[in-house]
Amino acid sequence: MYITVSELSKYWNIAPTGVLHVGAHLGEEASDYEKFGWTPAIWVEAQPNLVEILATKLDSSKHKVIEAAVWEEDGVPLKLHIASNSQSTSLLNFGTHSDFHPDITYVSEVNVLTKRLDSLIKPEEMPNFVNLDIQGVELSALKGLGKLLDFVDYIYTEVNRTNVYRDCSRVEDIDSFLKLNGFRRASTRWLWLEGWGDALYIRNDVSNRRKLQIFRYFFHQIFFYKPQAKRILWTIVINLSHFYKVRKH
Repeated sequence: MYITVSELSKYWNIAPTGVLHVGAHLGEEASDYEKFGWTPAIWVEAQPNLVEILATKLDSSKHKVIEAAVWEEDGVPLKLHIASNSQSTSLLNFGTHSDFHPDITYVSEVNVLTKRLDSLIKPEEMPNFVNLDIQGVELSALKGLGKLLDFVDYIYTEVNRTNVYRDCSRVEDIDSFLKLNGFRRASTRWLWLEGWGDALYIRNDVSNRRKLQIFRYFFHQIFFYKPQAKRILWTIVINLSHFYKVRKH
C-alpha cells in the first residue's frame, strides 16, 4: 500500500468496521490492520499455495481467508497466470508491465472458475473498507460487489493510467463507476513512470475532513517524499483538486 494504513488512520481518521482485502498475497498488511484496530479482516486470494500459507499465518479469530478468483460474473472459466514474483499474478496477460519488469514472467497457469464478491460475502459480515490489489481486474471486482457496495464507505485500490495488463481497468473507468455509486477519488499516489498507483475513494456522505487534517496530510507527503520533488508537487495539485471536489459536494 503506497498510502499506508498508518497514514489513513492518522491523517484521514479512517477507523473502519473491518476490511475486505481482495488480492491477499501473503497478508503483508495484517499486522497494521491489527495494530490500528481495522479487524476483522476478510482476505480473498486466488493462488492456492498462498491461501494455505495465509490460513496458517493469520489469527483465525481476527482474519478469515477465502480462496477465489474474483470477477464480475460467477462461474466463468479463466486462467490465472502465476508470475515468477507471485505478486504480479493476474487473470490478465502482461501489457506494459513487461517493458518495465522484463525479469518477471508468467511461469504457470491455474484453471479457475470466477466468483463475484457478493457470492462470497454475506451482507451481515460485510465491512465498510475494501482494499483491492488484483492486477488490473479491480473494476470487475467492484461490479461483483453488487448491493454490498451500499455497505462500503472507503475503497482503496490499485489504479492504472496505461495498459499495465492487457485490457486492464483504467482509472477513469473506476472513477466513472464509483461516481455513479456515490464515491469520489480523494487521493492518488502514482508510480509515475510505470503508469499505475494506489487510490483512495470515499463515499460522498462520509463527513468531510477538517482543514487542519488536510494540511497535516500534505505536510507529511512533502517530507516523506522529499527526494522526489517534481512528483510530489504534481501529487499535491491533483490531491488538492480532489479534496476541493469532495468538500464542495
